[in-house]
Parts: sequence; structure tokens; C-alpha cells
Amino acid sequence: MKITPISEGTLMVEFSAVISAETTQTIADFVTYIQRQYGLFIVDIVPSYTKVMLQYKLDRCDFKQLQQSSLQWYQGYDPQQQLTIVTVHHLAVYYHPEVAPDLQPLAASKQLSIEAVIELHSCQIYDVGAIGFAPGFAFLSTVDSILSTPRHATPRQYVPAGSVGIADQQTAIYPQHSPGGWHIIGNCPQSVFEAETYPQSCFAIGDKVKFYSIDRSQFLALGGVICPD
Repeated sequence: MKITPISEGTLMVEFSAVISAETTQTIADFVTYIQRQYGLFIVDIVPSYTKVMLQYKLDRCDFKQLQQSSLQWYQGYDPQQQLTIVTVHHLAVYYHPEVAPDLQPLAASKQLSIEAVIELHSCQIYDVGAIGFAPGFAFLSTVDSILSTPRHATPRQYVPAGSVGIADQQTAIYPQHSPGGWHIIGNCPQSVFEAETYPQSCFAIGDKVKFYSIDRSQFLALGGVICPD
């Protein structure tokens, strides 16, 4: 664990230089610990794949106090005694070119059938490793190495809400329509954006996500929208 002050009232806690399920669990448990012990002293907690940024109230605690407490926690940390309650999200996805402009091109580039792409994407259990880019946007790792593909060189100006994309070794659901450069292979009709909560997401760091494939009629029945070309 490396703890560094980055501004007055803000510090960075670094756990690893490598993205892994173990690091994600450690970060989730660390966030739970900080919320329980220092919740009233903390302004914001921003976890990522390998780091956590803490912004704290200068009139309630200081860098040295948080540093010592964090190091003490880490030295006694036992991953087997998990602090965080992990939620497993089962999310429906309509994998079809009418909502997924990159499904066929991705399959062709990997010399796979569309069915094989769907199987490879939906058979994984993904970890929520970071939340950012847009409210409710969760970065999920990791996709099967066969499906790993770089972002588009030129992002689309409009990606519909619910779009399921792949970028490098990550997958994600666009919680709202926005620009984006990920390869879109499906659409999830279930909303992952919660406007009335903070953070505005149904996901938390350390959660798990399992996708399952649905057909067109199920997609529409669940509230899915097929945008005209």
C-alpha cells in the first residue's frame, strides 16, 4: 500500500500496479472500512481499478491520521474475512445487429460466428473494478482475451442508453446515451442509472455482473428500445 497526499484534504491510496480480481476485492473492503470508521469525516471516495482517492474534512481529521489508520488496516487485512457484501447483478442483453452495430464486424475480425461472440461474452462473471466516465458507468473486467479489442479510433457521437460495449479487456453498459468509442455488441434493457441516489449507479466496487442473452420480444417487453438507423 502506498499513500500519497495529492492536495490539501485529498490523498491517494495505491494498492497495486496490476488490475486483478484480488485487488478489486481489497479496494472494496478498504472502502467499506473507511466508510465505517471515518464516514462522517469523508467528503468523497473515488475508487478505481488499483487506487482509491479520499477527500476528507480538514477540520475533522488529517493526512497522518488517515495514513496510519489505513496502513494499520492493511497490515492486518485478511482477504478471507471479506468485509464487503458482494451483489451479483444478472443483466439481460439483446445481442443483435439492430441494436449492436459492432457485433457482426467484431465477430468477423475474430473469425468467429455471432453466436460464439455471444457465448464468450455472456459466459464470464465480471468484476466491477471502477465507476466513472459518466454517472453509473461501471468498468467491468475482464472479457475473454479472444474478444479483447481496442476502442474505435473515432468515437461515435451518439451511443444509445443500455448499449453493451467492449474496449480492450473491459466491458460496460452505457447508462445513458452519450458519445463513446467502445465496440457495441448488444443492449441491456434494464436501467443501471439511478438518478435519485449517490452514487448514481446500481453498482458498487467489487460487485459481480453476469449477462444472459434474450431475444427481441423479451428485449421489448423489458422496455428495450430499438433506435432507427
